[in-house]
Amino acid sequence: MALIKCIECGTEVSDKAEKCPKCAYPISTKENNEEKTQVIEQTSKQLKKQLLIGIAVLVLGFILLSSGSVGGAGVFIAIGFIIIIASKISIWWHHQ
Repeated sequence: MALIKCIECGTEVSDKAEKCPKCAYPISTKENNEEKTQVIEQTSKQLKKQLLIGIAVLVLGFILLSSGSVGGAGVFIAIGFIIIIASKISIWWHHQ
């Protein structure tokens, strides 16, 4: 349990308190924390799906390469790498 300053009046208040005991300013609400968590989870799922698509495209490129289709395989491998790199950057950017 940490003490934080109330934004409204400057009184030191527990970070677990729902409101300031002096001025009744809301300190933290469970609804805000739950909403924030839900947004992060949705973003994470979208980015993981994008990463899996990139891996699937990359694997498809390597399968085409092993079957002898060099031209088409190169395109799929390049696109797969681009999607994977973009996904990794997005994951890093959104979850700092």
